[in-house]
Amino acid sequence: MNFKELNKICAVTSLLYTFALAACQGTVAGDTSSSSNVVSAEKPSTVMAVVQDAVVAVGEGLVAQQGQVQGAQAKVSIQPVSMQSLISDQLCDRNAMPLNVDGTYMDSQGADYPSRLFYCKLAKSTSSPESIPGALKQIKSISCAVERAGVVYDNQEHQVTVQMDSNCFSPEQLQDMGVTTSMNVTLRASKPAFFNSYYDTGISIKTAEFGEYRFAAKIVGTTVEFLTSEDQTANSANKTGSFAASFDILTGELRYESRSDRYLCAEISSCGWSRHDRILATVAMSNGVITAVSNIQGASADVYDGRNGQYSARSSTIKGNLADGLKARYFHVQSTNVDADLGDSAKYSEVVNNRCYTNGSDQGDCGANTGIAFPQNGPFVFGLHPTANATTSLSWAAQLQGLKFSSVTFADVQ
Repeated sequence: MNFKELNKICAVTSLLYTFALAACQGTVAGDTSSSSNVVSAEKPSTVMAVVQDAVVAVGEGLVAQQGQVQGAQAKVSIQPVSMQSLISDQLCDRNAMPLNVDGTYMDSQGADYPSRLFYCKLAKSTSSPESIPGALKQIKSISCAVERAGVVYDNQEHQVTVQMDSNCFSPEQLQDMGVTTSMNVTLRASKPAFFNSYYDTGISIKTAEFGEYRFAAKIVGTTVEFLTSEDQTANSANKTGSFAASFDILTGELRYESRSDRYLCAEISSCGWSRHDRILATVAMSNGVITAVSNIQGASADVYDGRNGQYSARSSTIKGNLADGLKARYFHVQSTNVDADLGDSAKYSEVVNNRCYTNGSDQGDCGANTGIAFPQNGPFVFGLHPTANATTSLSWAAQLQGLKFSSVTFADVQ
């Protein structure tokens, strides 16, 4: 499948279809409806679902369709449209790491690794935040459970019981979270969001188990936006994260950014790393169906404390389209015993590849599109390593006035 001819492979659910119909009539109401299919700022999970479906569709645009040339995922067997829901399981492990077709892990030094890494990040639905759909699914499920418990937008604190069950969570999510029945939470909701007045609605939940989660949503015309943040420092110091996205169903502009600050927190299974993703894509819509993905730009970085005196980092970028050329690049600090190296741009090296993905070749002509370059020196602020002094995820969320960037760079804040 290519970006130019992504012919209705992803009917992005009745939720998105309902939103599309409302948009064609000129507006999308910000008020709650009795229909569960109506996108509402009062129900942030519905806004997140729209964005999640769009992100997955963009990722699936990197997979070859039967009878067409291969796209940016590269070097996998061409699959019929009916099999595409299974492709991410074949190409990515449960943590969204790239696999070869025989199930072994791809070599990070390989020419096709950068593009496959972005495919997995966009298309693989993990049960935890390793991929973008996984992160969105997790926060959408939490928001769904809170909404089912009942939300009153009076800017007052209420004690409610949130059911953690299959109405909002998958079995894998419940197992990963370690929650089996319910949680007692302190809930506060307001219009506009009391923690960031840019957003139409805001919900905060505080729990003894996980600290504080915040959800905010905004709908203007045909654009939906959301912001979420997690502050688990009450139970685990230095464990925070924020996620934001916007999607205009009329223009097809999709923006996404996530910042996870967990490098210094001490838990064994979910700490010792930081992650930063920034995505900009343009898609075409017809009757609630994504019919083309005309452009994508993305940057991603992960830094890891190996907890054994060894540290590593990786960063990947992607830019362009299959009509004019799509370029993916990969940079890393492979292994070091100097922690501060991960926050220093000069310590990163590029794994150079000759790939330029077009409609007809994986070695096409990208022309002037050389991809997104890595900073040559100075602090690598995008990687969120503590020595780089990047904006913290919670400060970023408190100041955010929506995602407005028109290109993707390695800047701390865009």
